[in-house]
Amino acid sequence: MADIYKVVTTLYAHVYKSIGADGKPKGKNNTILMGSFVKILPEENGSWQKVYAFSKESWIDKTAIGLSAALKCFYVDVGQGDGALLEVGNDENGLKIIIDGGPNDNLSRYLSKWQYKYYFDKNRKVHIDYIFISHFDKDHYQGLIDIINDEHYTIGTIFHNGIAKFNNEKINFPKLEYNTELGKKTKQGTEYYLETSFTTLAEFNALKLKGGMLDLQEKFLGAVNNATAQGRLFNFERLDHTSTINPKIINNKSFNMEVLGPVTSQINNKLAFKYFEDEAHTINGHSIVLKISYGNRSFLYGGDLNIPAEEHLLEHYKNTTPNPFEVDVAKSCHHGASEFTTDFMDKVNPYATVISSGDNESYSHPRADAIGCAGKYTKSKRPLVFSTELARSVSESSTRIKYGMINLRCDGDNIIMAQMKEAVSSGSVWDLYDETFFNL
Repeated sequence: MADIYKVVTTLYAHVYKSIGADGKPKGKNNTILMGSFVKILPEENGSWQKVYAFSKESWIDKTAIGLSAALKCFYVDVGQGDGALLEVGNDENGLKIIIDGGPNDNLSRYLSKWQYKYYFDKNRKVHIDYIFISHFDKDHYQGLIDIINDEHYTIGTIFHNGIAKFNNEKINFPKLEYNTELGKKTKQGTEYYLETSFTTLAEFNALKLKGGMLDLQEKFLGAVNNATAQGRLFNFERLDHTSTINPKIINNKSFNMEVLGPVTSQINNKLAFKYFEDEAHTINGHSIVLKISYGNRSFLYGGDLNIPAEEHLLEHYKNTTPNPFEVDVAKSCHHGASEFTTDFMDKVNPYATVISSGDNESYSHPRADAIGCAGKYTKSKRPLVFSTELARSVSESSTRIKYGMINLRCDGDNIIMAQMKEAVSSGSVWDLYDETFFNL
């Protein structure tokens, strides 16, 4: 008889070593987060089911397990960069979404060695419905190349912001047309705009043929072309503030993705991006800004927004009601850099902020003012600030790194967040912040 598995469907569930004669659980074994699979064992005791999970036999409340979990977000520790996996529902009714991929193979290894190991071991395909690339900086997309190249994956749509990067030291860099390493910059009135962009895969390939494209971007393009030719990638699209993504009902709750940025312009009936000070500010500032809502809760992913970009967004949405930026949980823009406006943070106004950053980098992320303002500009009386870098640890008895993933779970009404303890205690590996923190 085949093994039977169910999934934890409550935000989290305590599991126990035994059930006493009085029918009450004894000896906490662990705390398991929503979305974790448990193997169903034959033994039952009233409202309790015996299961096998995380190398232990335990007892779990039957009402805590089922067939389809709600929203899970894994803010993966990719070092100095961004990478997140979202899952909502199950394989039949739900979605799998990646938002950025970091600069290394951390996300790829997490998916293949842990999250989707069952699929890999069974040689089953994993379907990723959406991959969002906030912008084409190495620390946001290089780690996606291995995933796109991996034939274990099929991909519905790759979304991007449409701004390519070039190297003006390459022999074939089109110096007569491009006056920046993002392409052609022109002046309209008192403002500068970037005219060079791409929407479709064909336009992306055309930019490569024109010359000067950054080697890493050419490598990424090669992976996209190969996945498309193999029939594993179905769509490749640019997003901006005019884009819409179809909502979906999952587990009787509405799941919606709203694209708030980049806010693009039309110059002489042609797409253009406002030029922010220099190349770095321009490509960072025109990151995809994605607001995800599930049921009554919402989450913001803002790439590497900076001061001129936030001012640009605030100006565009100044007469929009209700405030489109306010959410329950925000991914801190630009790894906790000082490049932010307090006006924008005041608009976001979350209960919790997640900062993704790395060790041994020259930027000193997360910056002290970014952490302080994340705690100040919040709707909570007891705000939460999570950091993948602070959650990362090394055991005193070994050099093995325990990566600092931040976990979020949401059932559409309530939210919990958790990070792993540096040492297990009290029958749980989790430092867990329950739903009361998101209702203060």
